[in-house]
Amino acid sequence: MIHALLIDAGGVLFNNITEETSFVPELARRYAVDAERLLRAVQTAAPGYERGDRGVHDVLRRLLAEAGSPRAGAYDPDAVDRLYADSVRCHDANVAELAAVARDHPELTLVLANNEAEHWDHLKNERHHHYGLFDHLCSSWRVGRVKPSAAYFAAVLERCGAAAHEALMVDDRAAVVAAARALGLRTLHVTSPPVLRADLRATVERLARDASRQGIRTR
Repeated sequence: MIHALLIDAGGVLFNNITEETSFVPELARRYAVDAERLLRAVQTAAPGYERGDRGVHDVLRRLLAEAGSPRAGAYDPDAVDRLYADSVRCHDANVAELAAVARDHPELTLVLANNEAEHWDHLKNERHHHYGLFDHLCSSWRVGRVKPSAAYFAAVLERCGAAAHEALMVDDRAAVVAAARALGLRTLHVTSPPVLRADLRATVERLARDASRQGIRTR
């Protein structure tokens, strides 16, 4: 039986900013650096600010300086926040489907299980109020680990009080899905936003039926 539903954010409830939007290229244009170089640097540095080791603006300011920006000294965090927020798109139909599944299955504990900078996690919530969907907020910066590390999953499962086989990880990244499956979690790979709407409810209910046939009691 599934008791914990672990939901990624980028690629599942929202778009992926670095992969799907012009956020990094526009940042590169504004600060007069090479866009491809900056994108590679951001992808390499992301785990640091996602773990909460450093603030995302401190990291971006440093990356722009290292890329040779003549404007790095005039870095404007408020303008970068506006650019980031304007790049975010909420998959409203997926949010509605998740809320409906949670309403119909009150035995489920909903867990936000995403990699994100603390500042931008809050920024998205200020606009879209997605924190309210969840019983536990286990973003990477809250647990000090990033997916797909085993330490991240161990910390999240401990916080929501579930064993690995009692958790369903819903994520768009194949590496995360593979790591979760190797650790004994059930998984749903959301290869595009419509997959969640098509498969989440069916997956939850199939796992419930399987548990019933095996005589596994719910809590």
